[in-house]
Amino acid sequence: MQELIISFIKQNAIDIIWIIILFFFGKLILKLIVKRLAQVVDDGDDSHISQKEKRAETLGRVIISIGNIVIYAIILFMVLNLFGIDIRPILAAAGIIGLAVGFGAQSLVKDFVSGLFILVENQYGIGDKVKIGSAEGKVIRISMRSTVLKDEEGKIYYISNGLIKDVINMSQ
Repeated sequence: MQELIISFIKQNAIDIIWIIILFFFGKLILKLIVKRLAQVVDDGDDSHISQKEKRAETLGRVIISIGNIVIYAIILFMVLNLFGIDIRPILAAAGIIGLAVGFGAQSLVKDFVSGLFILVENQYGIGDKVKIGSAEGKVIRISMRSTVLKDEEGKIYYISNGLIKDVINMSQ
């Protein structure tokens, strides 16, 4: 068994080294992108975290999550290919499954994309007084999936980002 493993490593040493290098290089590039994003929005004031910095942190987490999925998927396919497994049927099946999940999770994807645009376009931020549909109040939380408002009476409104059509920001 050991001879088989040693023989496999000798035959594929260059490919194994490239896979390891690409894995660490991909992780490094991902960290540099997020670090650069944080530097771009940093206002230099360490006493409080600005809305831009909060938005950049949220976007950074999203970029890291998506980037890690892509890196691990690519490395997995490279390792499978190294073992002589044809990855074309796996890629085709993944595409079909992704399409089915996409149709099934359409509202979730819509919420996520809408939340991303809300953050990127800076339509409103935490602490802003806004009117979204019939709900009016102070924004207490923004996530990729929903926005949470608190009105003057203390009522909490949870609004899916995909349902937000028009926003009136009374703080800007």
